[in-house]
Amino acid sequence: MSGKASSSQSSVGLSRSSALSHVYIQYPPLRCNVPGSRGLFYDDGNKLILSPTSDQVFSWKTVPFSPLVAPTSDSISEGPILSIRYSLDAKFIAIQRSNHEVQFRHRETGETFSQRCRPESESILGFFWTDCPLCDIVFVKTSGLDLFVYNSELKSLQLVETRKLIVSWYVYTHESRLVLLASGMQCKTFNGFQLSSAGVIRLPRFDMAMAKSEANSKPVLAAEDINIVTVYGRIYCLQVDRVAMLLHSYRFYRDAVIQQ
Repeated sequence: MSGKASSSQSSVGLSRSSALSHVYIQYPPLRCNVPGSRGLFYDDGNKLILSPTSDQVFSWKTVPFSPLVAPTSDSISEGPILSIRYSLDAKFIAIQRSNHEVQFRHRETGETFSQRCRPESESILGFFWTDCPLCDIVFVKTSGLDLFVYNSELKSLQLVETRKLIVSWYVYTHESRLVLLASGMQCKTFNGFQLSSAGVIRLPRFDMAMAKSEANSKPVLAAEDINIVTVYGRIYCLQVDRVAMLLHSYRFYRDAVIQQ
């Protein structure tokens, strides 16, 4: 694997300091030399870059990152891979196989089981592992959130709570423990939940600002226009308004979301 990284040191006069203000990957992005690779996935909960093949998944640590270090590997069963993440305790590999199924594999024993949703009424948009005391893993579906714990005796997931909402797409970062669920015709209405050590905290519902492109056309917000960032311990959401060419910032508080 190889890639290029750059910092803003040279542009802001920090060349004498070892501190980094930001790092980004230039185009072309990372190149993977694993034969049969099905692409690259980022597991932000464990800070791993993952490259699955038809029967294996290779992983590289990003903290610290060294392209010269050989990856670790785990066996997986064949099938489609929409997303893949390791559990936070590193015991399981979870693979989203379709819009209706997530498969789990115990790394030590090789045992597998699957969790499915009702294909006639909802789809799985994605999932993430959490260290919230209420649950181990969260499924984000078009019908809302499903919170599960792993039952070691039954070797399966047990549903502990459901949050019913209409969801078009979502964004989540493990650093913030915050998930934002987009809904509405323009996908600019958001419901937010933070899965913290205090439990599940629901943020006030809010709308993002969007400029109109034409009199009879309403732009639709996309997931790639939204980024959750943590700055000095404060959580913000950055929104790119591609019509107005503006960057909007929203500050999250426990009982309010304030545009800044």
